[in-house]
Amino acid sequence: MDLRARVVACCRAMCRCFREKPAQPSNQKVDIVVIRPAPVESLHGLPPVRMAGNVYIALYDYRARTAEDLSFNAGDTLEALDTSSGDWWRARALTGLSASKQGYIPANYVALVESLDAEPWYFAGVKRLDAEKLLLSGENQDGAFLIRQCESQAGELSLSVLDQGSVKHYKIKRLDNGQYYVSRTQTFPALRDLVQHYSQNDSGLCIRLALPCKKDFLREAQIMKKLRHPKLIQLYAVCTVEEPIYIITELMSNGSLLEYLQKDKGQCLQVSDQIEMAAQVASGMAYLELQNYIHRDLAARNVLVGDNNVVKVADFGLARVFLKDENVYEPREGTKFPVKWTSPEAIHDNKFSIKSDVWSFGILLYEIMTFGQMPYPALTNYQVVQKLRTGYRMPRPARCPTVLYDIMLECWKDVPSDRPTFETLQWKLEDFFDLDINSYDDANRY
Repeated sequence: MDLRARVVACCRAMCRCFREKPAQPSNQKVDIVVIRPAPVESLHGLPPVRMAGNVYIALYDYRARTAEDLSFNAGDTLEALDTSSGDWWRARALTGLSASKQGYIPANYVALVESLDAEPWYFAGVKRLDAEKLLLSGENQDGAFLIRQCESQAGELSLSVLDQGSVKHYKIKRLDNGQYYVSRTQTFPALRDLVQHYSQNDSGLCIRLALPCKKDFLREAQIMKKLRHPKLIQLYAVCTVEEPIYIITELMSNGSLLEYLQKDKGQCLQVSDQIEMAAQVASGMAYLELQNYIHRDLAARNVLVGDNNVVKVADFGLARVFLKDENVYEPREGTKFPVKWTSPEAIHDNKFSIKSDVWSFGILLYEIMTFGQMPYPALTNYQVVQKLRTGYRMPRPARCPTVLYDIMLECWKDVPSDRPTFETLQWKLEDFFDLDINSYDDANRY
C-alpha cells in the first residue's frame, strides 16, 4: 500500500467524518501534510465527571500556574470539592506537597483512589502494537509490564511483558464470580492481587513481573497533544496502522523557513518582515516556556512557513517536558544534537533547559538575517566547540540592525540564567513595530 493510501486509510479509521462523506473531486487543497516519523501516541481520554467528595490520587506532577491552582506530586491524594467546571476541578489536598490547601486541579491528572487508572501498570486504551513500542523503549528492563484493554475481545484485559528484547502477551480472563486469572490453576479476586502474585512468582509466565512500564513517554505524548498555540504546528492525528508511523499536521504551504529564506520569496524579505517572523517564533516558544517544555532542536529547518509570512514552530522530535522540579534535562548517552545550534552547557555537560533553547533562538535569528546561511560558516563542528570555549561569537550579519544583533548576543551569554526569557524576547521583537519601520529597515543606520 503506498503512503497516500495508508494515510487515507488511517484517517478513515480514526475520523468519522472521513467515512461519512463520499469521495469526490475537489480543487481545494487538502489541509493535512505528513511531516515525519513520530513516536506512538496512545493516550487516556479525560475521565468522566464524578461526584464531588470522592478521594483521588494524582497520576502526574502538576505545578500551579496561577494563584488559584493547587500544586501536587504524583501519588498525592486529593478530595474533589467541585467538579462542575469541566476540565478543572476545585479540590483539597489531603497529603503531599499542598496538604490541607485548596485550589483548582486539571481533572485528567487524577483518578479515583480505587480505580485502575490510579495503578502505574494500567495503560487502558493502549493497543498491542503500542504496548510493544512502549515496553521496548530504552528505559525499560526485563520484567517490565503493563495491563491494557484487549483489542480482540471487548471487556477483557491483556498482560504485556518484556522479556529478553521481545514482548509477550497474555490474556487476563474473568470467571463468572469475578475472579481474574491467566491460568485457571490460579485465580485472584482483584487485578492487584494478580500483579502481586506474578511479581513474586513467574508461575508459567515467561518472566517474573518487575517494574511497570515507564509512563514518561506516554505522559509527554499526552501533553504534546494538548499544546495549542497559534505559533505552534497543529497536530491532527497520528497514523499507526503500520510502520513507519506518521504524524498528520496542518499544511504550511511554503515549507521550512530555511528553504523559504534561501529561495526567491525569502530573498525579497525586508528587515521588518524578518523581525516579524522572529517575533512569531518567540511567541510560540514563550508558550512552550510557560508549559515547562523544552524543544531542544530549534532551528530554521524546524520552523514552517504558511501564507503571508506566517511561521510556526514544528518538529518536536527532541522535545521534552520537565519532571517534578527539574529545570535541566540530561539526555542519555549517545543522543545526537546539532552542534552549531546547541548551547555550550548542552555540548559539554549534556544539560538542556529552556535557556539552551534561548541560545538556539539566537542562532535562528542569525539564520533569518542571513537568509538561511549556515551558522559559523567555514568552521567545522569541532572548531565551533573549541572557539566557543574562548568566548567567540559570530559577527553581526551584513544587513542586521545593531539592536537585533544585541539580542543575539544576549541569547549567547555564557551563563544560562543571564539569557533572556522567551517572553522578554517576544516583547522586545514586537516592540520594533512601535517604531517607525524605516528606522530599522535601513540597516546602515546601525
